[in-house]
Amino acid sequence: MAVLKVFVLVLFFASAASMILFILLHAGRGGGLSGAFGSSLVGGFSGPQIAQKNLDRITIISAATFTLTTVGLIFFYK
Repeated sequence: MAVLKVFVLVLFFASAASMILFILLHAGRGGGLSGAFGSSLVGGFSGPQIAQKNLDRITIISAATFTLTTVGLIFFYK
């Protein structure tokens, strides 16, 4: 049981850090950093849009992981 607590705690901090990173990478009013990663991979206008969609998906996955680990930690340390 202690190993599971440590695993969930490590996953909690990793998902929190990744969520902060991916939120900061999102495009604001000026385009953000997401255009720098997608525009060189695929030519044309579709590159930044694909990068933005993938960034959205990764952010949602990390937020869901953060939420689930938070609930798990509530039950472990209750």
